[in-house]
Amino acid sequence: IHEGEDLTDPKDLKNILSRFLHRAWRRPVSEEEKGKWLAHYEVIRKQSDTPVSALKETLSAALASPHFLYLSEPFKSDKPRKLNAHELAARLSYFLWSSMPDEELSALADSGRLLESSVLQRQFDRVLKDQKSDRFAKEFCDQWLDLEGIDRVAVNPQYYKNFDNRLKPYMVEETRAFFREILRSNTSALQFLDADFTMLNAPLAKHYGINGPKSQKFERVSLRDTNRPGGVLGHASTHLAGSDGADSHPIKRAVWIRERLLHDPPNPPPPDVPGVEKSVPNFEKLSIREQLAVHRKKEACADCHRSIDPWGIALEGYDAIGLLRKKTARRKKPVFTETILPGNHEISGLADLQKYLLNERRDQFAKALVSKLLTYALGRSLKLEDELLIEELSIDFAKDDYRLSGLMKNIVTSRPFLSR
Repeated sequence: IHEGEDLTDPKDLKNILSRFLHRAWRRPVSEEEKGKWLAHYEVIRKQSDTPVSALKETLSAALASPHFLYLSEPFKSDKPRKLNAHELAARLSYFLWSSMPDEELSALADSGRLLESSVLQRQFDRVLKDQKSDRFAKEFCDQWLDLEGIDRVAVNPQYYKNFDNRLKPYMVEETRAFFREILRSNTSALQFLDADFTMLNAPLAKHYGINGPKSQKFERVSLRDTNRPGGVLGHASTHLAGSDGADSHPIKRAVWIRERLLHDPPNPPPPDVPGVEKSVPNFEKLSIREQLAVHRKKEACADCHRSIDPWGIALEGYDAIGLLRKKTARRKKPVFTETILPGNHEISGLADLQKYLLNERRDQFAKALVSKLLTYALGRSLKLEDELLIEELSIDFAKDDYRLSGLMKNIVTSRPFLSR
């Protein structure tokens, strides 16, 4: 309520409701809508002790409206249409801020100027620069890399007696902070595959056994002259989510790599194929490598596992809590990381896998990241007709040295983002 406004004055009351509805619903409000909410206020006023309590009740009801709870982009025909300025403002702000447009975006939407390409690009730069875009980094990173996976695994205290469960959120934050650092520094997204730094706080640095920050605050830490691998494949969040809490789970890790980094998820196992665990004597006593070999001998499993297992075997040098190991936790079997990737590429361990991804699968990774970002920005699954745009965005992404900000700006100015 502005200074001098009186709730008993119908004109002031209408102004108050108009401002609130415009802000909450992220669009202009018609005279008919204003009239309905004024009438609603009058009904509530008769049941309330004061005008203020009646107004609070009315505004609360407005926030329960679908106009507030959902981003409304109604179809006006069966054909795609361009977004209006207010729809575009909301789409941009929810993409980068996970929240409604601020006053500047709303004002540009009211004037219609946001539909001008140069104005939209300047607003993208401003919105991305704002610290509120850290929400994008968190939400997209969590979805892209499935960081919730770490909460689906309980670390087994029988094998990790000294593990402090308070480290689990720090493991997740390392990956989120790493994403933010690459975004904010405007450097290559190829660092997700391999980098010479990570983001650590004191407890996580101690867990890894390297020198780092002296506080709980996450800071950039060089990995040179350490035994820690760079990139998300070196993060404990990846290793723990790809485990059963006691030992590594190479198939989980392999599926994660193919789905999250290469956008090439393997087909689910056939529903009519029983697990070999029940049919192979002493299956639990076999090493991971021996168990996977048994799977590959089974005809129904062989083709899929030949293209899945090697990706996970390359990470076998890391245990469930992300530390280097030479033996498995349960059966104390020696760990082997030598494997052959599809295409007959021989590798041994994570470092070789990273080199392979950067040298042989760079374009596939870039296209995968483009696809994930475009899906997030549009808030829908991709369609066949999006394929040409994905190719164009991927080419420009590579030309721009794989900078996320350039890719995101190209997405915001693309036809699908500007259309319904």
